[in-house]
Amino acid sequence: MRVCVIGNGVAGSMVAERLSSRGVAVTLYTEEPYGFYSRIKLPQLLCDEEGLCALPSTREAPYLVHKAVKKIDRQKQEILLDDGETSPYDFLVLATGSRGRVLDAFANTKGVSTLRTLEDALLISQTLADPVVVLGGGLLGLEAALAILRKGYGVTVCEGASHILARQLDAKASKLLRVQLESDGLVINECIKATGKRVDQDNRIEALVVEGREDIPCKTLILSLGVNAETSLAKDADLEVDRGIVVDEKLRTSDEHIFAIGDCAQYKGQVPGILPVAIGMAQSVMATLLGETKDYIPPVLMTRFKDEKLEIVSVGDVSGASTNKLKDGRYEAYFVEDGKLKGALLYGSVENVAFLRSHYLKAVTPEEIAELLSF
Repeated sequence: MRVCVIGNGVAGSMVAERLSSRGVAVTLYTEEPYGFYSRIKLPQLLCDEEGLCALPSTREAPYLVHKAVKKIDRQKQEILLDDGETSPYDFLVLATGSRGRVLDAFANTKGVSTLRTLEDALLISQTLADPVVVLGGGLLGLEAALAILRKGYGVTVCEGASHILARQLDAKASKLLRVQLESDGLVINECIKATGKRVDQDNRIEALVVEGREDIPCKTLILSLGVNAETSLAKDADLEVDRGIVVDEKLRTSDEHIFAIGDCAQYKGQVPGILPVAIGMAQSVMATLLGETKDYIPPVLMTRFKDEKLEIVSVGDVSGASTNKLKDGRYEAYFVEDGKLKGALLYGSVENVAFLRSHYLKAVTPEEIAELLSF
């Protein structure tokens, strides 16, 4: 059996390493010139070039090939590489990840960058100039903003939604976090609609232009506007693609010889783009390719925001009504629908994480929720 894996993120690397250790002929292709590295550590290491350069694995896996894949030929079951060579496969695993969204107005502008790859992080670190604006107040944007703030730069976060971490927090928890971050020196603007830019004569960003407000000065603009699944290879190969590459319970695409996992895959209409999903998908495909019968079971959708002074855990769907309590800087909210726990927030304490893991999407009683809120 010959397996080709495209993408050197956590999902693709896990599959290739496991299959190789079991004697499967596997080749992992990446267009990046590095070995595996943890992308979730990039925001924390901004402004630390030494730390960034030490991030990739120094062990060059024998199955790793630093070449870009240009085309999938499904009829011949082979892939075409950027140097004109081809590589046959019995099974192909697409782990192509995602790309940061870039608004057309900011394309090809000096001082403007997304933060998805090691190359992005190095570019930001090498060209960083005061003041800094981070456009997008999600997890990645806030982590990047705090890392830069602690290096002594002035940083403003601009969020389009009504509150920061809008996907992970309700309004009350978000307000608590905003007060904490502003006390640390971060400037936060919410309900911001960016409409353009001002640049200098060298086409370097000078200010972010926003609707209904004065321009916000910046010499560095980091775009943290979410991601789009990288589906170009799949589209060109006429695989079924929606917001991501559509997969079934075995994570097969519309071609039974091709799987998709991680940030590029869409399962039951969802493209979560979080680490536990990538790991779970990789484990499922590894089992299938090794002859085991194992459908993909989505993990608990848990995200964490951890700062020097606090830790926040968000699980599942945190929209709508909740049963909650705020006391002495600790806030917890539980979102129950049809008697089942659909989501929860823990702010300032992670004492009840084990309960969330065991009861997510399962029946809970009012008495159990009351006990959790007895702090």
